[in-house]
Amino acid sequence: MLARNSAGPAPAVTECKAQIDQLGGKVNSLATPRRQPAQAIRAELRGDNECRAAGLITRGTTPILAMCRKLVAAGIDPATPLECNRGTTLAITVASIGQGAGLEINGHGTGFRPISEGGAASLVPKSNEVEVSGIPEPLAHLAGGIR
Repeated sequence: MLARNSAGPAPAVTECKAQIDQLGGKVNSLATPRRQPAQAIRAELRGDNECRAAGLITRGTTPILAMCRKLVAAGIDPATPLECNRGTTLAITVASIGQGAGLEINGHGTGFRPISEGGAASLVPKSNEVEVSGIPEPLAHLAGGIR
């Protein structure tokens, strides 16, 4: 049944006037879904190493980034923003927990980098065994006779 008003029956389909985008293509505004921004999750910062949100607690040197990883692992939409408060003051806003989950502090402590990026490797061997090769014979005695 069609809805009626004083102008007669309501049209079944609304026509859309096509617009031209910057590249000369047609834009149909009805075909473009409008996504509502996700409601932000509120987090509480305690001390210098703890973050609490949605019943979860993270502790560490980067508790906010750890919270982002934990929220994504719990199945929260990665596009959801995270607002971190210290008391009643908004301290930091993470645009999306998905982005925050993929970051770590860079090697200099001055910003962030993607987790997949490698950092500086330790120059200290992981064990006490040291492999010595290619040392000229006169210097081999300095390496404790290991060959």
